[in-house]
Amino acid sequence: MCLSLQIAAREHLRELVLLRRVRDRIDREPTLDVEALADSAGMAAGDFLRRFRDAYGQSPHAYQRTARAVRTRTFDRVLETR
Repeated sequence: MCLSLQIAAREHLRELVLLRRVRDRIDREPTLDVEALADSAGMAAGDFLRRFRDAYGQSPHAYQRTARAVRTRTFDRVLETR
């Protein structure tokens, strides 16, 4: 593999790690501030939104809503089994 491809691949993996950390932060925090999330990933807000959507298939807000719905359904199932 040529050096430029290795550098690009390394940069892409670094970016995915940052996006994963942001996704974990979205799971932990009830409020969503896109500017703060983008800043924690070291990106501009527009770049962050575009890259998050590319990585996870939805915007950070849509991801947060989906994750909440899944947690609610799981919690409801746990309560039904008791």
